Amino acid sequence: MLDAFRTARDSMLDALRVAPGWLAAHSMLQLVLAFLPGAQVVLIRSLVDGGGTWGPLLGLTVVVGAMYPITQVSNIAGQRMMLRLRLDYRVELAHVAARLSPSRLAEPDVVRDLETSQAATDPMSDVAGKPVQVLSAAVTSVLLCIAIASINVLSGLLVLAALVPTVLAFTLISRMEAKGWPRVGEYERAAAYATEQLIQQRSGTELAVLGSGWKVADQIAGSRTQATYVLDRMIRTAMNLELAAALVTVMLFGGALIALVTGGANGGAAAAAVAGTITGLNAIRQCGYAFGSIVTAAPQAMIYRRFARSVPPAARQTVVPQVESVALEHVSFAYDDVPVLHDVCIEAHRGELVALVGVNGAGKSTAINLLVGSLSPDCGRVLIDGKDARHLTEAERLGYFGLLVQEFGRFEFTLRDAVALGSPDPVSDQAVRTALTDTFAAGLPLDTQLGQQWGGTGISGGQWQRLALSRIRLRNAGVWILDEPTSAIDAEAEREIFADLRRTKDERITIVVSHRAWTLREMDRIYVIDGGTVVQQGTYPELMARQTGRFARLFAAQQE
Repeated sequence: MLDAFRTARDSMLDALRVAPGWLAAHSMLQLVLAFLPGAQVVLIRSLVDGGGTWGPLLGLTVVVGAMYPITQVSNIAGQRMMLRLRLDYRVELAHVAARLSPSRLAEPDVVRDLETSQAATDPMSDVAGKPVQVLSAAVTSVLLCIAIASINVLSGLLVLAALVPTVLAFTLISRMEAKGWPRVGEYERAAAYATEQLIQQRSGTELAVLGSGWKVADQIAGSRTQATYVLDRMIRTAMNLELAAALVTVMLFGGALIALVTGGANGGAAAAAVAGTITGLNAIRQCGYAFGSIVTAAPQAMIYRRFARSVPPAARQTVVPQVESVALEHVSFAYDDVPVLHDVCIEAHRGELVALVGVNGAGKSTAINLLVGSLSPDCGRVLIDGKDARHLTEAERLGYFGLLVQEFGRFEFTLRDAVALGSPDPVSDQAVRTALTDTFAAGLPLDTQLGQQWGGTGISGGQWQRLALSRIRLRNAGVWILDEPTSAIDAEAEREIFADLRRTKDERITIVVSHRAWTLREMDRIYVIDGGTVVQQGTYPELMARQTGRFARLFAAQQE
């Protein structure tokens, strides 16, 4: 319950910051609505029992006529406030996600919290108006109680008590939904992922050729069915609780009317009490709904705010274009006490082409992640220009590197934007053009939209990889780390890329992870990693000359 009050408070403060005008308008109109049911009781009683006619009649006409337009305008003000809050939350979350470091992205809980926070933006934006509605309904109940109590005290108390069943019912409903919605979200995410595989051109084409799209459709159907089942149970339970609350509320209102009659109230007073109670009933019901919405949103809102606070403001990267040396010095690392690297020593100097080779799972990717700072060694040191990299912030450290991972990004933006992502700073069109030199896109307009799902140009996997390399070239960091940089590229283009790397190698340190023998022939030094240790190092001819060595056994088939 404390989390619900904190969520309500924080949402009101956010609304005050983002949309103060709409918050003020919504609040004032809600408070005006809170006075109308009580005023209706007084005016009807005056009209029936009082001496004057025109004054109470005119007042009653204004009260009844004003209820609907004031309600509509209040709702519109609340909706416009909600839209601005939702935009603010989503923009804030995008910037928070952009500040995540590679080490944070490697944490298993981060993606889950990010997805939960994304889903939280809708209910959070709706919360800001709910405390006002709860306050308005409370004022309505109190004023209605006072107005009816002036006729019969017991009736007034029973009308006030009619607020309790609805609030209790929606509190129970919100607790149930707090448990049910995460399950629905999991099933919906699974269905959305499977649906994406069916409709994306690359995966959809593969499934169509294999004739197995129906299997994915069955997975979608299963996930949607499970989500619907959970929702159906939630709706059924909510319906039963609302019916029970409605029954108790009717009994309390019935008791209030009986108390009026048995208490000797005349017809005018009874009519006034009935009319005011009917008018206030909807406000009382909305109070339960509003309170339940706050309680339902609280768990997601707490995750959102905790996640947003956990990501510190990021210093803008400064790319370092000249690095003399990098090294892993007697580095060891283990995942959950399972050794992955042991006493690894690797070094590379400016002007060198250095390769890391080994079977899948040998430890190559771990060595790269330790070098760039995504992981921290259990023992040993990572050196950059002879200095311990632990003394650098993560942003400073990343500025030394241009990293092309094997699962490179296929950013379906414009050509200009897709390449400009290589730099943390704004870049000129000329810089983008220079980075695209000798690629398929060299002559394309920079405004060319990439990706067929946006009605743009469809390009092959190899062409996407060329664009990823162009980002590294644009970045111009002192250390290039290329993990299978030509895995999706044809042989001719591959030769051109490695020829360019050799031609320009004096400008940087180049570290390549590759499984193709011929790409290793021109390397200045090759490190062979096996079982988490460096078992061999040398040039290609030196390593192939050791026929019983691990390197020769790995690449013997390619030699043939």
